[in-house]
Amino acid sequence: MKLCPRCGAVYDGHRWVPEPGEELKKAASRKGAEKRLCPGDVRLEKRQVEGVVTLKGAFLESHRREIINLVRRVAREARKRKVSARIFEVVDEDRQLTIETTDEHLAERMGKEVEKAFKGELVIKWQEKDTFARVTWRRD
Repeated sequence: MKLCPRCGAVYDGHRWVPEPGEELKKAASRKGAEKRLCPGDVRLEKRQVEGVVTLKGAFLESHRREIINLVRRVAREARKRKVSARIFEVVDEDRQLTIETTDEHLAERMGKEVEKAFKGELVIKWQEKDTFARVTWRRD
């Protein structure tokens, strides 16, 4: 059994559990779990970005808080299923929001959820044999 010292994820011998229940946490501490960074924290440490989401347009300006909340909710939900799905960095510029993720599918999901909720134009480009996604959403 392994325990991530940064986020508390537990490797149960089969997979990393991002949000382990109390029983699994107790079992890890009783068994003297080896301390090891989970795949998500390894990607953060290595600055391994696998997706970039760019949101822009006049609509973003008037609905910025709602859109940011939606993107963060999508990231929280993704992390419950996959320990490596994380937001690496959010850059909030004048008329554009750029989100770097450690998982290409998280970037894709963010773009699709923003389009579903707010309409607009969504473009998803896959690069390097589907290991990097560049997602652009715009609504003026």
